[in-house]
Amino acid sequence: MSALAALKQHSDVSSLKSALHQLCSEFGRITRLDILTAMHEGTKQAICFLRMERPEQEQQLMKSLGVGRFGGEVVFVLNLNVTPRNDSNSPSSEWADSDIY
Repeated sequence: MSALAALKQHSDVSSLKSALHQLCSEFGRITRLDILTAMHEGTKQAICFLRMERPEQEQQLMKSLGVGRFGGEVVFVLNLNVTPRNDSNSPSSEWADSDIY
């Protein structure tokens, strides 16, 4: 299973953040991680923005995951492994708690 596919197995932001830290520790330390969750066509998605200590570390991570950069940050979108809810009162997207490391 690829690293990106393994990340898709998570159903909540907390476990996804933990898995990202574990995965990225191979390349260096995450200095910033923000995760935006959104519903898109009935699928819950996590839009991940992260920065590593050095650009070389980010390049290695992007190559490993097959992802890119947007606005200076490594960015990728994951479909989370959750059962969609039919709750029209909840927002279609929201920022998850983020920490600066």
